[in-house]
Amino acid sequence: MQKKKAKEKSPLKEFFISQESYPRKSLGQNFIKDSQVLERIGEIANLSKEDEVLEIGAGLGALTLFLGQKVRRVIAIEKDRRLIDKLKETVSHLKNVEIIPEDALRVEFGRFYWEERIKVVSNLPYSISSPILIKLLEERELFSLLVLMVQREVGERITALPGSRTYGSISILIQTYMNASIDLLVHPEAFWPRPKVDSVVIKLVPLPNPRIAVPDEKLFRSIVRAAFSSRRKILSNSLCSLLSKERVEEILRLSGIDGKRRAETLSIEEFGRLTEEAFRIKGFLSG
Repeated sequence: MQKKKAKEKSPLKEFFISQESYPRKSLGQNFIKDSQVLERIGEIANLSKEDEVLEIGAGLGALTLFLGQKVRRVIAIEKDRRLIDKLKETVSHLKNVEIIPEDALRVEFGRFYWEERIKVVSNLPYSISSPILIKLLEERELFSLLVLMVQREVGERITALPGSRTYGSISILIQTYMNASIDLLVHPEAFWPRPKVDSVVIKLVPLPNPRIAVPDEKLFRSIVRAAFSSRRKILSNSLCSLLSKERVEEILRLSGIDGKRRAETLSIEEFGRLTEEAFRIKGFLSG
């Protein structure tokens, strides 16, 4: 009878055991352990020796190390102080990697901008994927390309089309300013700890000009979010969280949009028309 092979020890697990600690769910920590996934991410990002790359949520450095060997410069942001020393040790032989021990949601990405636009390549912490996507969107002029690992559900929402059950505010806000695609499905086995859901790698390419011209970006975001504030409500009711009923009725009439429709049926262009008419209302304040 053959002896069973001893299970291969996980360096990730061993590190946390040595620290008498464990990955934090509150920080959305699931670390990539599959080198083939890293290679595919590199292919999707079309990495070159001329690239400058921003990584959000560097963790223990598997992706950071991979990027550092492929590109000219890596800025790796990691919030969890428990990981910083090990992360620095992992990439200590690479002079082109800068570790930023800060909260990515509080960092001004513009401070890392030198001459050329930056690529963002990250396994985003699940816990901050939505707010960090909005932050990246707001600072999109800094970036030439974003290749991001997110939960499958988040990726499907970003790329959803009108009328689908996953179509929502994030779909519209991202697609107005970027081309968005799902380029890779990643199963839970590629991570430690093993998440309960599949992940995807999405590719976002900032557009030279938005798909629609909006007079006020803050107002556009406010209208989109108000429209989706309750998916069960029709537009004439959901928009009342932002404007008076009389103004909502006026905006819908001038936009040529039936107030009995629900937000998930509207195209990006129709949300643009709503924003234009709202902006024209005398005395309206978008902030």
